[in-house]
Amino acid sequence: MFTIRPAVKDDLLPILRLMSRADEGLKPYVEKASERETATWEKMLGTPNLTIYVAEHEGYVVGTASFLLMANLGYRCRPSGFIEAMVVAADMRRKGVAKLIVSRILDDAAEAGAGKIQLLTHKRHAADGAHDFYRSMGFQAEAEGFRLYLSD
Repeated sequence: MFTIRPAVKDDLLPILRLMSRADEGLKPYVEKASERETATWEKMLGTPNLTIYVAEHEGYVVGTASFLLMANLGYRCRPSGFIEAMVVAADMRRKGVAKLIVSRILDDAAEAGAGKIQLLTHKRHAADGAHDFYRSMGFQAEAEGFRLYLSD
């Protein structure tokens, strides 16, 4: 059984561990949040219209996604939503976790009167099923996305 809920202050370390993808052997296990991560987390939790969702299973955070609802003069002044930083633990993939997270986001967005929801997914995820998953949730690939990474 999975529970989807908004994140709280104590979720920082479990989310950092999940995002490090340590379960896939990609980065060392996160034992402590840095000062920068802690400050960023506090800023995120205090940002109006930003919700970080977590999926829990047996007391462990096994999935997360961030959702920002932005006021918009377009779309008849209905807000636009943006999904970012969706991650599911490797051993929990293809078990419905992502579907539960996205469904919760879509429900909350509809309740807030959102006119559209957008997300970006890397081209490399076309091969691992992520693009098919988003299509199955009703998303359409209809725009060309661009990114510019700024240096620290």
